[in-house]
This record gives sequence, structure tokens and C-alpha cells, in this order.
Amino acid sequence: MQNDKSALREVLQQNTEVLEEISSAASELGVVHAVLSTKVPDQGAATDLQEAVERVAVIEKRIDEAAETLEDSNQRLRDSVVGGS
Repeated sequence: MQNDKSALREVLQQNTEVLEEISSAASELGVVHAVLSTKVPDQGAATDLQEAVERVAVIEKRIDEAAETLEDSNQRLRDSVVGGS
């Protein structure tokens, strides 16, 4: 029983960390969206757009990794619930 509680605490902590990562990534996407939505002077457009595209790629990777972690956590929870019944 103690191992089950310990495992569930670990999964809860992992899910909390994933939530924080997703929230952070969503905030960054909001900034990128603002940059892309703002009219940029012609001389700076290419550089600003390239930086925004690169930033979106990094954020996308973070979200993908967070989703994989969350998927693993959810599987562990399912295993605990099914195994504990």
C-alpha cells in the first residue's frame, strides 16, 4: 500500500511539472503570436519572423516532450488503478 501511495505521489508530481511546462510554453506562444500579429517594419521583418519561427520550433519540442511525459504518467495512473482494484 505504501508503494502505491509513493508511486501516486510521484505521478502527481510529474503531472504538476508537466502542467507548469505546458503553461510556460503557452505563454511563450502568446508572445510569438503577438510578434507575428504586429506589423513589423520591412527592414526588420525577415529577422523578426525568423526568430519567431525558431522560437515556435523550440516551444513545439517542449510541448511534445511534455505530452510524452503526461502520457507516461497517465499510463502509470491507469496501471495503479487497474492493478489496485
